[in-house]
Amino acid sequence: MLDRFRATVGNGLQRFFALLRKWPLWGIILLVASMLYKLNELDHQFNVGGMNYWKWAVNLGAAFLVSFWTVLLGRRARAVSLALLDLAVSFLMFADLIYFRYFKDFISVPVLLQAGQVGELQDSIWSLMKPGDWIFFADIPIAFALAGWTLWRRSPKRLAAISEPTRRRIGWIWRKFIPAALLFALGWALIYYPVQEQKNGWARGLFVGNWWNVPIYNVTGLLGFHGYDTYRYAKEHWFGKGLSDEQLQEAKDWFTERQKLQKQMENEPLFGEFKGKNVLVVQAEAFQTFVIGQSIGGKEITPNLNKLIGQSIYFPNFYHQTAQGRTSDADFLTSCSMHPMPTGSVFIRFASNSFDCAPSILKSQGYDTTIHHAYDGSFWNRNNMYHNMNYDRFYTIKDYTIDEPIGWSLGDQSFFKQTVEQIEERNITPFYAMAITLSSHHPFKLPYSNQELNVGELQGTILGDYVQAAHYVDSAVGALVADLKDDGLWDNTILMFYGDHDNSVYDWSLYERLFGNPVSDLDKDRIVRQVPFFIHLPHDEHAGVVDKAVGQMDTTPTMMHLLGIPTDHRYLMGISMLSEAKKSVVFRNGGFTDGQVYFVPSADGVIANGTCYSLSADGAETTGTAACAAGAESAKNDLSVSDRVIENDLIAKFRKEDAAQ
Repeated sequence: MLDRFRATVGNGLQRFFALLRKWPLWGIILLVASMLYKLNELDHQFNVGGMNYWKWAVNLGAAFLVSFWTVLLGRRARAVSLALLDLAVSFLMFADLIYFRYFKDFISVPVLLQAGQVGELQDSIWSLMKPGDWIFFADIPIAFALAGWTLWRRSPKRLAAISEPTRRRIGWIWRKFIPAALLFALGWALIYYPVQEQKNGWARGLFVGNWWNVPIYNVTGLLGFHGYDTYRYAKEHWFGKGLSDEQLQEAKDWFTERQKLQKQMENEPLFGEFKGKNVLVVQAEAFQTFVIGQSIGGKEITPNLNKLIGQSIYFPNFYHQTAQGRTSDADFLTSCSMHPMPTGSVFIRFASNSFDCAPSILKSQGYDTTIHHAYDGSFWNRNNMYHNMNYDRFYTIKDYTIDEPIGWSLGDQSFFKQTVEQIEERNITPFYAMAITLSSHHPFKLPYSNQELNVGELQGTILGDYVQAAHYVDSAVGALVADLKDDGLWDNTILMFYGDHDNSVYDWSLYERLFGNPVSDLDKDRIVRQVPFFIHLPHDEHAGVVDKAVGQMDTTPTMMHLLGIPTDHRYLMGISMLSEAKKSVVFRNGGFTDGQVYFVPSADGVIANGTCYSLSADGAETTGTAACAAGAESAKNDLSVSDRVIENDLIAKFRKEDAAQ
């Protein structure tokens, strides 16, 4: 009996170790299964469309294409490759998840080219991680343990009978090449046919445009998206055939029509009324509209801004239009009046291209142009971009004394004070100066001594921290106004203030605690997109509220309106906020609002599947998408024209054509 038991155990162990010896073969199956599990978990967390049979198919196909080549390797090389591949793909998925939590988008090749900036975001990255994220790396120790065991064990001796070259080649073909080829063909088919089916259906035209990554993900899956994005980048930068004459003419005609609308301001009130005045523009980090006029713990969050808004022209329906470039996108939109790119940052990808930006326009009118930001000048490639934008001077962290360290750099109160001193030291008028703040940057952790509000049940939450940061920024703006008055600049300076983008806080239960009421789907979209914008004119002139729907790209044309600068031969996409000319505010995802309707596109990118809201003084209600269809098509066209102009540096070409006429 004992001998039989020993024999059974011995046979079991032999079978177990025999199975382990084959680990590099069946390891591919485990890797594919692991990938599918993780991709499914990611899709649940992204929550942008759900796993259907199409996405299961393309995910399986992508897993086969990622791993098929390991079949061609020797047993040891295959085991190590599978472990390394598992680690690489797991890290990619985890990075995509963290990135999506902040940007609501996916990592693209242009974003990877900006990877040198990741170190600056480490506090934000840590705050975005969650305990359950370990699941994406749970299988890594097992994969490397099995690879190590395969390397350690003794290789089996080769039989003399198979050393004959011809038989060995035939064996390699049957054992490796044919299985690898079958895996490749199966993977390709599982991706190609579902994608083609959807391209001929709801996703028709999706890959022709370049306006939003989420619908592409819903067709290709995550790994397929990265494959397509790599192809898209290579085609754009290495294999592109350029534009046809028809495409060039379409872009030129678009600007011709837009310039007709822009020119309308020259015959309207306020055109040139403030000619020669100084201009100071403040771009406030992650500053959103919902804090304006809001109180917490019995105190106003923004008392100084509330007062200043009452003395200014205020635009309550002002929207940011940024994409992956975030702060740099806001700067580009505001200064150069063009849409950002759907992937990466224009500042990094196209810094050498020609644009019509505020500093160069105002410099041509005799203005001294400076930009102030208490951070590294290389971040977002600002040194190069600002040189191209024709600023006279870029003040970086090297030009500031860090006497109030907060968050990423210098606290806004000291930043504003030193910025005004820098302007005074130049002693050149008129001046155009832009100041970019930092204290309210994600994750919004202020020193305890700067936390002045009682945020109640929001204490310890990220929204509570954000409210504290917004209050601090408000105090800094109050001090800025006092400094401008003390230095005699206030009555001769136009002050513009706006938020650059949203705060990346999407836990709506926190907002409901702050507001004391539920947040609707429309409220969520508008909260994310609305940032404050006001223009304070000398002596509080023309103070009031303008309800027109406007966006960041309308800022430079508005500035030109007040200063009396014609838009002739300027290639800008915005229209003065003070003009009666009408246009929509277009968002990078294809959504838009014209003040009458508000369109939220669906995750599949099909206009008919989006949500169209009818806006009125009494509130908003959903209406048929037919009311938004024309505007949505126009929005997609606007984005397409902007991308075409930026990618192909068409403004330089248009200028040459204008000069030749």
